[in-house]
This record gives sequence, C-alpha cells and structure tokens, in this order.
Amino acid sequence: MVPIVLGIFAIIAIVALLCMFGLFAFLIARAAKRRSYDPARGQQMQLVAAQIGFTFQPQAELSALPFFSTFELFEGSPLKFENLMNGKIKGRDAWIFDLAYRNVGGRSGGTTTSRQTMVAMMSGDLKLPEFYLRPEGVIEKVLNSISQIDIDFPERPSFSERFLLYGKDVNSIRQIFDPPKLDFFEKNSNLSSFGRGNYLLAYFSRTPAVPSQIPQYLDLMAYLHHLFRS
Repeated sequence: MVPIVLGIFAIIAIVALLCMFGLFAFLIARAAKRRSYDPARGQQMQLVAAQIGFTFQPQAELSALPFFSTFELFEGSPLKFENLMNGKIKGRDAWIFDLAYRNVGGRSGGTTTSRQTMVAMMSGDLKLPEFYLRPEGVIEKVLNSISQIDIDFPERPSFSERFLLYGKDVNSIRQIFDPPKLDFFEKNSNLSSFGRGNYLLAYFSRTPAVPSQIPQYLDLMAYLHHLFRS
C-alpha cells in the first residue's frame, strides 16, 4: 500500500513540475514577444503611411527624433521608435510612431516592454512653455501629494480633478490653458499631451493605435495645433 501511495505522490510531483516549467516557458515566450517588433502590425502601418503620403521606417533609434529626448516620459524609459511615419499636417512637419518603452512592474520589480502610439508636430506658430498634461489617476495623485506639482484652476474643478498639469513656468502655463483648451481636454479626459517651444506631442497613455485610427490621430494633432498656436 505504501509504495502505491508514494508512486501517486511521485506522479503528482512530476505533473506539478511539468506544469511549472510550462508556465515559465509561456511567460518567457510572452515577454520575448512583447520585446520584439511585430512585423504584421508593421505591414499594416506601412500601408497606412503610403495612403496618407508619409514616409515609413519599421524601427528607428531614439536619436532619429532628437527633440524627443528632451522631454520626460511618465510611463517609463523609452527604448526605440517603431512604425515611424513622417510627413506634413497642413504644411507643418509631423511624426506619428509607436514608442516602445520599458516600465517597472510586478511585486518582483521586474521590467516589461509596453507600447503606445504618439503623434508630434513642429510648427513656427507654436511658442509653448514646457508643460506636461496627463489624466490624473492613482499614481498621479500620489506623485502630486509628494511633490505638489499640479497646476489647478479653481474656477474649473472638473479639469483640475481629471488632469495632472505641471511645468516650471506656472504663470505661462496658466496663460496658455485658456477656456477653449480647458473645454477641449475636459471632453477628452483620457488624452495626454506635452510641449515646449515649437513642439507639441499627444498620445493616449499605454495605448497602441489601431492602424485605421492613424488619420484620426493626425486630425487630433491638427486641432491641437489650432488650439495652441500663437
């Protein structure tokens, strides 16, 4: 009887060990897939780029857009650009790309690779103080409780509750965020944006765009340029 029981326990132990190895293999494969470039998405994005008359690079180093490195990225550490498109929006230089970035997560403090689609524009009509605007979630509330960086508008409690807005030149930022801009962002409370000088960027945090949405991102940037231009 004892040998039979021991044999059953041995089988259970082997099955459990195999399941554990299988889980590890699955997690490793999923992590590798997240780190690697998705060629199927790349083909779809390249087709979109051709349709809108933009150039296309499947992958590019961060040095491809020098201005990008001068901004802070709240979500994590930028790694590279993917599906980088370059063209014109109403005659002004514009870029749209998937940003691959590394963020820290999990109880073990391990890192994961995530992506979000971002659109940027350079325009001589923009003369912006450096600002960062993002929806105010739990992390943003904790950050503000520590550093007290949020620029609030007492007369616009809805905007102030929904967004974390910060930058060094508080007075200039208050001036550019006039009622039309506050109205727009209150209606688009999941949108993030930052800018400085001639550059303006916008994105939906941690969200890769569906390829068919790329024209909508460009329309969004065109409208933001209209709001922020001097």
